[in-house]
Amino acid sequence: MASLLGGHANEAESSRVNGKRSICYRLVVLPELTADGELPPGVHIADWDEFESRFGVSSPRRLWLSGRLQAIMRLAAESGQLRRVFVWGSFVTAKPAPKDLDILLIVGEDFEVDRISGPARAVFDSTRAKLLFESDIFWARASIGQKLLDLWLDTYQTSRSFRKRGIVELELP
Repeated sequence: MASLLGGHANEAESSRVNGKRSICYRLVVLPELTADGELPPGVHIADWDEFESRFGVSSPRRLWLSGRLQAIMRLAAESGQLRRVFVWGSFVTAKPAPKDLDILLIVGEDFEVDRISGPARAVFDSTRAKLLFESDIFWARASIGQKLLDLWLDTYQTSRSFRKRGIVELELP
């Protein structure tokens, strides 16, 4: 079925619908990298398995940063307020040794840093996050709205050489 749609099945789920067995396929959604080794412009959605297999295992540096990203997401999720996660920069390119992680976390509208546990606070403190996770972490409440979020994402898609490149939005479990 996936080959008929031009994609690859990386996840299959079996269930019964009206007494008949059906299989649902999730197609790989991350596009191929450009000739410059970057994702094409746009926000590309991926689940963790797809993201990790594409960007997190090809070198020791990528493995280490992938572990940092998992820790960041786990700590941020402890608040119960994590809504969306975006990753851009050198980690979502073909570079074998990305410098760091660039992350935007969108949290619930009533999120307050003072209400979260000590270890999780480091995720929301830019200086501590840089030291502990080698990550530039930005965060905003969902109340910023889609228009401002789109502006931020457009900015993050622009490389230092002013070329547009892609961003990944990670699906949350």
